[in-house]
Amino acid sequence: MCLVPGRASFQLTRHDLTLNLGNLPETGNHRRATFLCLPVLQTPSPRAEPRNETMSPSTGPWFDGHLDLACMALEGRDLAQPLESASGPPQPAAVTLPSLAEGRVTHFLATLYTGLGTEGPCGYSDGGDLDTPHRAGRAQLEVYHALVAAGRLRLIRSAGDLDEPAQLPAAMLLMEGADPIRTPDEADWWFEQGVRAVGLTWARGTRYAGGNAAPGPLTPPGRTLVKRLDRLGMIHDLSHLADEAARELLDLAAGPVMASHSNARAICLGHSQRNLPDDLINAIAARGGVIGLNLFSLFLISDGDRRRATVDEAVLHLEHIAQTAGRDDVVALGSDMDGGFGADRLPRGINTPADLHLLADALSSRGWSEEAIAGFRFENWRQFLKRALPK
Repeated sequence: MCLVPGRASFQLTRHDLTLNLGNLPETGNHRRATFLCLPVLQTPSPRAEPRNETMSPSTGPWFDGHLDLACMALEGRDLAQPLESASGPPQPAAVTLPSLAEGRVTHFLATLYTGLGTEGPCGYSDGGDLDTPHRAGRAQLEVYHALVAAGRLRLIRSAGDLDEPAQLPAAMLLMEGADPIRTPDEADWWFEQGVRAVGLTWARGTRYAGGNAAPGPLTPPGRTLVKRLDRLGMIHDLSHLADEAARELLDLAAGPVMASHSNARAICLGHSQRNLPDDLINAIAARGGVIGLNLFSLFLISDGDRRRATVDEAVLHLEHIAQTAGRDDVVALGSDMDGGFGADRLPRGINTPADLHLLADALSSRGWSEEAIAGFRFENWRQFLKRALPK
């Protein structure tokens, strides 16, 4: 999820036929969420650019390391609809379950996003409020559990789940901002519910850690939570952590680390401390972690607030990270499509998941091997999670 001024605010009405959202606060202005009411249609979106298979260096599946699907649903996105019918923010839309299927995005990290200082069903205004972010996180968890119950999604809970036949899209749950965890010992419950990775903070910080837009260290509860996550076998996500907090976490944590949706600060500063400096790239790589390429133009180029990045400019981040780390198995995709910004803020030519092949084509034209491109598309995430998840 990206920090974008003016993010729209929407509220969710309970929908008895689809989802139990008993923990959501009542408001006087609701937007209905009907993301399970219609069957998933596999018809191609007319907005997607035609795919020329002969131009693509690889036609395999994609593994996306960051998608805010549940927050989209709570804000009014019908995830089961074809893309041309996608409602809710952000617009223009890029992501629904049919559009992911069209783009062969078969696996992804699906977030439980909560943002301090944001409005709507995924936001909260008071950093000392334990209950509002907890309810928001639980509401998103129920979205994923409802999709599983409806036969539209399966959850990745263990390493073995990565090897199941891809008959349904597969999601591993990632908590983006840890304030839904009211106390460190409550992390056990979230693990039981299927959460397998936690990022301690979103941009504006949490009671556990400083964020990229609110720099600071780990707090005492944050250090306790890191140790609790280690005992559970959770993966630590460094995206959005302030530099000081990230370095402290790396010193403290024994468990696996990643940056689900971060780019290279040497190429683009990316809004305060949002992108990774070289020392953190090296530290993540040294721990066997993976860094997912964020496709938000503001995090790809210095003038991303005025124009869309090019695909080649996006690829520069991959090349810098791989060169800095000394190997290419550290780079993957963490698109953050529709994570608070519309498709018109993605790199030029990438409007839906069906256009992701342009990234692979660009890597091929720059001399990347088929094996390295396949790693970026899918295998680097898979191999990391095979090592990091419970057996």
